[in-house]
Amino acid sequence: MYIPNQYSVKERAEIHAFLNAHPFGIVVTHDGDKPIATHVPLRFDETNGQLTTHVSKANPQWRTIEDQTVLVIFQGPDAYVSASWYGHEDVSTWNYQAVHVYGRATILNEDELVEELAGMLQEHEGEREHAVRWETLSEPVKRQMQGVVGFRIDITDIQTTFKLSQNRSDTDHERIVSELEKQDEPIADVMRRHRKS
Repeated sequence: MYIPNQYSVKERAEIHAFLNAHPFGIVVTHDGDKPIATHVPLRFDETNGQLTTHVSKANPQWRTIEDQTVLVIFQGPDAYVSASWYGHEDVSTWNYQAVHVYGRATILNEDELVEELAGMLQEHEGEREHAVRWETLSEPVKRQMQGVVGFRIDITDIQTTFKLSQNRSDTDHERIVSELEKQDEPIADVMRRHRKS
C-alpha cells in the first residue's frame, strides 16, 4: 500500500486498537488467474500475531488460502473533503483509515475451528441478555460448522495509513471537522481525537 509519511501509523497499540474496533475485513488471495476476495469477520490475536476467520465450504477461495501470501484489508470510516472548506485554493480529497495485513494462512482442524467459532460468539455476543454461546447450542446447530472452513493467518507485515487532514493548518483542520460533523460523518470524531493525540 502506498503510504505518504505524514499519514503512516507505526504505533503498535494504535494499530491493534483499530483492528479490534473494526473486525470486519476483506481476505484477498490469488487463484493463479485472478485475485479473489471475501468479506469476513476476523478475530485478531495480538499476543500471537494472528488473525482467524472462516468461510463457507462452498466458497472456492479456501482452496487457495495456503501456500501464498494472504492480504487482509481493514477499513475505518471515510469521507469526501471539499476544497471549499480550506482557507485557500487547493484540491479536494478523501480522508480514510486503512490497514493492510499480510501473512501466511493455515487451515484450522476441527478443534481449532470450534475454538474460533466459540471465540467469535463470545466477542460479539458479549454480556447481552440471552447471549448466544457455543456450549449451549444444540447439536444440530453445531453440526452446521461442517459447512465452513476456518483458517489462521500468521501475520508477517502490517501497513497502516490514517489520512485525516494531518497536512492542514489547525484552522483548516477545525473547519474540515466542523463541516464533516454537519454531515454526520463518523470520521469527524476520529479526526478530532487523532489531532489531540
